[in-house]
This record gives sequence, structure tokens and C-alpha cells, in this order.
Amino acid sequence: MALRLNHDVPPESGPETASAAAGWIVLLGEAPRADWRVWRVSGDRLSGGDALTPGEDATPWDEDEVHRVIALAPAALAPVRIVPRGDMPMAQALAATRLDPPGLRGAPEATHVAVAAGADGETVLSAAVAKTDMDVWLAELAANGVDAAAILPAALALPAAEAGQVMTGTLGAQPLARSPAMAFAGEDDLVAALAPDAQVVEADEEALARRMLAQFAAPELDLRQGAYALPRVSYFRLPDWRQLARMTAILALLVLAIFLVETVKLNLDADAREDAAIAAAQARFPGVGDLATAETQIRGELLRRGAGGVAFADSAPAVFAAMQPVPSVKLRNLSWQGDGTLAIRAAAPSGDALNQMLIALQRDGWQITVPPELTSDATGSTIADITVRAP
Repeated sequence: MALRLNHDVPPESGPETASAAAGWIVLLGEAPRADWRVWRVSGDRLSGGDALTPGEDATPWDEDEVHRVIALAPAALAPVRIVPRGDMPMAQALAATRLDPPGLRGAPEATHVAVAAGADGETVLSAAVAKTDMDVWLAELAANGVDAAAILPAALALPAAEAGQVMTGTLGAQPLARSPAMAFAGEDDLVAALAPDAQVVEADEEALARRMLAQFAAPELDLRQGAYALPRVSYFRLPDWRQLARMTAILALLVLAIFLVETVKLNLDADAREDAAIAAAQARFPGVGDLATAETQIRGELLRRGAGGVAFADSAPAVFAAMQPVPSVKLRNLSWQGDGTLAIRAAAPSGDALNQMLIALQRDGWQITVPPELTSDATGSTIADITVRAP
């Protein structure tokens, strides 16, 4: 029975109902450049089935945004054997079947073998296909702008047969057959020879449509294995670099977001510490309103007390800063007193040079004391004993 066009799978059609997907299913011809049959998959809807001559007719996926294409290899060229895995683990059974496939007809070096675990977990599916056929199918697909996501033996489009039965059907113009032990071309002579005592059951349209949609969603046996597998994604290709660039941009945004969050947290913490410091300063100096005022008040208090090196560290640099514009002023002596007073003896060629330094200190807010009369030493320099205190 051939599959009719525009077939909708009923929602209650069973566990093999395909999930929502979109793309194309192509039934390849049994000979090179033979006509194909093409179906459109749209969710649970299968439509089309029209003939297409590769290389001559326009392919329907050229103007379609969906480019996922599944190819069905002719059953006459891609028969499937279904054997029990026995007591071996599935991985070992698959490897053994690949090394010694049942029903191998051609030379091993000219044959491509594909294997897969059965849906029941107890059987192994295998297909031995001539490498020349695989090359022709892939070349024809490529010439029509298709890199098939998978290539399946067409006979697997039939539902699994029960024991003592052989399931038959027609896909396009190709007859199909499937028994519990194999899936093959459904020619009458082959069915009679390979399943002589089996009850022939013809698959209806809904069963074929359901199976095709299920195979499109999850291929039961994909011939694209080994040397014919789809190429792996490479990060050195341009589309992958674009994806990597997007990932890098996202990572940069995440780093920026973390940086901003940490900055806000640090600012909030700094504000809290500043508020705590101002509150502590207000306990001693009620008029303090900010950190700068609190620091001035505290420094002044320390200077008045002569509290250690803090007062000296403030007054001595101030004296040196006031001397810099007047290079002729020299320090003859410098001493620090416990009450916070810095006593210096300065010498200069004239009193005007000393006055410039004193004016600079007073302009910066320091309290200055000088003797009423300046004296001279044996060198003729003007000498002044000066004291410097904080206001």
C-alpha cells in the first residue's frame, strides 16, 4: 500500500507518534539518477510523496528555512538483519556484529557496516551496504544541496513484525517487507523465500506515516557511521567563531555585572564605616559633620596634646614646604617638644628671606613665634629662633 499525501497522524496513534519536528524525508532511487520521492514533515503532519528527478527538478528545501533532511536508502540495496545480542553486553554485541555482520555478501573492504541497538534492548540491527552505493547517495544528495542528517534503510519505515508475521508495504514505488529477523525489499519471491511460513500483514497508511515520523525524529539505524558519519563541529570554522564570540560577550557582561555588584557592596560598606566614624567623632566633637572636619578636629587635638609623631609628621613637612620657595634659608637646628611645639633655628642672608618663609607658614594656618630682634652670627647670616604650632 502506497503512502497517501497530506497525512495527519491521529493524536491517539500510539507510542511511535513523532514529536513536533520539521524537515524533509527523501526516498532515494534504486539506481543512480533515479527519481526520488520527497515528503514534508511538519510536526505530526506528513505531506507530499511527489517524485523528484535529482539534478533536474528544483528541490523544495531551497526556499525552506528548515534544512533538516533524512534520506531513506532503497531496501534492495540496504537490507537489515536483526539478531539477538545473547549474553553479551550491548556494547560488546555491537562491536562483534560490526566485525562479523550476518549475511555479508560483498568483500569486507568494499562494504560499509552500520549497527545499532534495537528498541527492546535485546536485539542488534545491522546493515551491510556497498561503499559505492553510499558514495553515490551522498554525492547525489550533496549535488542537490543536502547534507543528510541521517540515512536509514527504507525497510525500517515498516512497523516491527510480531513473531510468525511479516509486515509489508509500499513506499513510493518500492515494496518493503519486515520480519522479526530482517527488513528487506518486499518482492513476492523474496518474501516467500525469506519468510515462507509467515503470515503476511500489510501495513496501513497510518502505520507507515507514524513510523516515518518516528524515524525522522529518532532514526532506528543510521547508515552515517564511521567514515560516513557527519563531520564533527570545529571551533575553527566561522559559524563556531561567531558562537564563541557571543559566549565571550556574555561572559564579559557577567564579569561586568559581578564587578558592578561588588562595587556597590563596597560603596555601601564604605558609607556604613564612614557613618560609624563620624558618629564616633561626634561623641567627642559634637560639631563634626563629615570626615574632613572630624580629621581636622582630631589632628588639632593631637597637636595640642603633642601626641607622638602625628604632630611632628604634620609640622615638620609644613616647615620644609615653606622653605622650598626660599632656597637661601637654611636650618641650623630642629627640635620637637612634648607639648606639640616644633622649634627651629633658621639662617638666611637677610631678614626678608626669613619673613617670606614665616609668611608662608602663617598662610597655611600655623601659629608662629619669633624673637623681637633678629641676630647675626659670625658668618653674617641673619639668625631667628622660631616655634611652630598647630592652630
